[in-house]
Order: sequence, then C-alpha cells, then structure tokens
Amino acid sequence: MKSVFKTIPIPAIAALVSGAIFVALLSVRMHWFQSAGVPINVPQGTISESETWMGIYRKSLKIGTSHRKIAPAAEGIAISETTVMRLNTMGMVQDIHLRTTGVLNADFSLASFRAEIESGQFRFVVSGQVKGVSLVLDVNGRPLTLSLQSPIYLSAALWDAAARAGLSENQSMTISLFDPLTMSPQPVKITALGMDRIEIMGAWQTARKVSVEVMGSHQTAWIDTDGSVLREEGVMGITLKKISAEEAKDSGLSAGEDLTLAVSVPADRVIADADKLSRLVLRITGAEIPGTERQRFGKGILTLSRETLSGLSDDYFTEPAVFLGPGPLIQSDHPIILKQLWQIISETDTPLVRIQKITGWIFLNIEKRPVLSVPDALETLENRMGDCNEHAVLFAAFARAAGIPARIETGLVHLRGRFYYHAWNSVFLGKWITVDSLMNQIPADVTHISISRGED
Repeated sequence: MKSVFKTIPIPAIAALVSGAIFVALLSVRMHWFQSAGVPINVPQGTISESETWMGIYRKSLKIGTSHRKIAPAAEGIAISETTVMRLNTMGMVQDIHLRTTGVLNADFSLASFRAEIESGQFRFVVSGQVKGVSLVLDVNGRPLTLSLQSPIYLSAALWDAAARAGLSENQSMTISLFDPLTMSPQPVKITALGMDRIEIMGAWQTARKVSVEVMGSHQTAWIDTDGSVLREEGVMGITLKKISAEEAKDSGLSAGEDLTLAVSVPADRVIADADKLSRLVLRITGAEIPGTERQRFGKGILTLSRETLSGLSDDYFTEPAVFLGPGPLIQSDHPIILKQLWQIISETDTPLVRIQKITGWIFLNIEKRPVLSVPDALETLENRMGDCNEHAVLFAAFARAAGIPARIETGLVHLRGRFYYHAWNSVFLGKWITVDSLMNQIPADVTHISISRGED
C-alpha cells in the first residue's frame, strides 16, 4: 500500500466549495434567503424609490458593476439588480451577466422573482412565486415546488432587510440561504457591528456596519440610513463600493489575474503519480473536513483511501430514490439525454461497464473549458463543452438514466502542487464509488477531497 504525508494550509476553503468561481465572487447575489423565525418589521411608508450603482473591484482593478433599483409598487415593493463582471478563469476572459427582478411584500419577504445568468453560449433562468407555504419554481423550463417553513428573502433585498431588522450592536440573527446550484439550504448569520465612518465618493458618511457569514466565508457591508449599500467586502478580496452612474457606465473593465489560481490552495510539495496511490495522508489547517466512505478526518489529519472495484453488486435500492431520479439541472428523463445514452451503452452491459462507457464518452466528447454559468446537463450535452461542474451534471444525468444511482460531489483536487476547486461524481454499485469523468478516473484518485455532496 502506497501512502504519502503532506501538509496543506486552507485559509479560504469556504470560497472554494461554494459551487463555482462566479458564485464565490458574489455569493449572496444569486441566492434567496429564508428567515429562521426572526420578524423583520418595516414601518409603513418608509420605502422610497432609489437606485444604487456599485463598482466591483479586486486588487484595485474594476472587474464589474452592479445596478440596483427599489421602488414602492401597487403590489408591494419592486426590486431589480443587474450585475456584469469580466473574469479571467484558466486564462480565458469571459463576461458574465446576472439579472434579478422581484416583487417583495411590505416586510421585504419574497412574493415573486426572476433570476438570469448569461455567459457566452450558456444561459440559466429561474423564476418563482410564493404560494401559501410553497415556493413554486421554474428552473430552466422545469417545474419544482419547495416547502417553506418561514418567509423567504431575495438576496437583492438582504441588506434592506438587515438594516430594518432592528438589531443592536453585536446582536445576530440567523436565516437560511437556499442555494439554486444545489437546491439545498445553508445557514446564514447576520451580525450588527454598530455604526462606522466610511469614505464614499470623496465624502465621509456614517453607516451601519453589518457582517454576513455563510458556509464559513464572511462578507461585510456598510449600509446607509436609507438602507442602500455603500460598500461590501467579500470573499477572494472582492470589494464593491458605491459609485456614480457616470462612472458605472464607463465600460472599461479589467479581467485581472486568473481567478482559478487565486482561489487555489498551495501544498508544501507536489504529489507525484497520484493516480497510482491507494492512500494519502494530509495535515489540514484552518478547516474541518467531513468524513465520507473514503476519507477520515480528525485532529487536523485527513486520511484518504482509494476504493477498489471488488465486491460490486446490482443492489441499488438501499439508497434513496432521489439518486435515481431527474432534477431541474440533471434532466435524466429528457429524450435528448436518453437518445445519446443508448448510443453509448447497450442493454447487455453490466452496471460497471455502463459507468466506464459513460465516463469515457464524456471525457472524449465534452470540450474541457471554463464555463461561468449554472451547470445544466442538457445544455452541456447540446453545447459539448464545460468545466468540472458541467462534466459532473452530465455524468449524473447519464448514470441515472442508465438506472445507476449517482450524486455530485464538490471539493478539492491536486494539480501541480496546488489544490483547486473541483466537482466529480459517485455512483452506487453495492457501495459508493467515486468517478471523475473530466479526468477519466474510476475510482477517482486519492487527491480528491470531498467537501460537499448533492442530495439530488
């Protein structure tokens, strides 16, 4: 048995596990939030029409702008936010557009919304409406209904709600973030930090300072007395600050450094021939790593053991049916997915052979290039390109359509002395086996550190 002992500092692991780089950049802008029973009281008649322009900066370079409008409306409060960013990922410069519109109730809770992400050939649209205790969604043309335990909030209205929550200094409230990438909730802690003085557009202003903690990452905002945001500081050194409309409309954006490298985690040495290792031991600092079938973590030591392909069976039914069914972004029942699948596999193939054929086909036929959008299996198949996220959703769709339980895992993988954000799959063949279709590995090598697993 081969093993290696390495040390890896992980100071910013939360930014790496948020799903994709563009989500980490503005991690609260494309989510909606569900209150944990904390009432937000907004006095009647306190909402007036306003708009705010924000510049998005990293290391003093302007990489984007955001425009937000809010106004009273007959049905409640109308809100909209448009964001554009120019990003360098894996040496490829791309523009990404994020647009959100919504109608809010008088307490800023959500009545209805529409959110859109567009980048290159990829486009993701989700809309929804609150009906009683349910949120009825349309996710890229597929219906989905979610149960609500309490009021839900759009991210575009988060700071307004926080400003009006009546929190005293150092007082916190916890709400639940619902992430459209994973269709799962994450706790969000909002803390009032008191009043602060801040310079904006050449003038000093008194502002309410508020922090938000989600998935271990922190964002801080300075909010004006009218609820408008003056400045935000977030993950990866991203800063948003209020600017004039004239400055915002200046189209001069810089992509800056490669964000893939910027959010990677350095190791103290290169792990050679990782695909030949059966065991890997790592010392981790600054993070807690969840245990899985192939990894154990305790007292700062992470031990990863590569699975074997012995002892496989066809007994799938010990796992929840959710791993066999379609999802809004894993369209395993779509005719186009099914048609392509049966050109890859045959009825007589064993489950393992099916997985091998699917993995090999994706590895050879999906162009490996960064895509700044929400991963969608059908769209990936039609465009024949994508990064690890697109490979993972397409694999999950094919595997489930082939009758094999599959889920998506996200975390870190080693490459040339650094650990990078990565997504892959695991399939159930009597036991869970990891599969990486981007790297053509069954099982995945031992440098795959799992941080999060999808439940659908």
